[in-house]
Amino acid sequence: MSLQLVSGALFSVTGFPEGSPALNYAQTNLRLGWMLESPDPGGGVLRGNWEGLVEVTNSIVFKGPGNYIGGVTGLLRYNFVQPDWDLVPYIQGGLGIVYNDVYKDDTQQAIGQAIEFTPQCSIGVHYLIDNNWAVDAEGMFHHISNAGLSERNRSLNSLGGFIGVTYFFD
Repeated sequence: MSLQLVSGALFSVTGFPEGSPALNYAQTNLRLGWMLESPDPGGGVLRGNWEGLVEVTNSIVFKGPGNYIGGVTGLLRYNFVQPDWDLVPYIQGGLGIVYNDVYKDDTQQAIGQAIEFTPQCSIGVHYLIDNNWAVDAEGMFHHISNAGLSERNRSLNSLGGFIGVTYFFD
């Protein structure tokens, strides 16, 4: 098992899709992970293991409409684990739901209701300090939309980065 805390900022790609507002937010994510398998003793360059994670996310809007975005996400991560390496790169993707107050601003057309969906993908790296602790860096693509459940659904696409720490349980 692992427990990861990362914090950073996401910046909307304005105009993608057309009419999306500038909406930038500071985000903190707490993730609990379960290693689904052990790394293959062989495996070559792609040697690694799958990890399932549950994430609780909290965001504070610092530019654009609204103040708050928060929710839960399920993630699937692949850790590239090599013997005797202190760096463990990973890729991950997932889907979650968030509650927000951005939808209350009727002047924007991107976010149309209180509950929205958040597909996302990331690339990151753990730098192992010892057997239990790592320092992390991660880049993320984050999408927010309501899948057409509201008239206002131009959606929001954001890019950003995080730094954090991970504790690996024995």
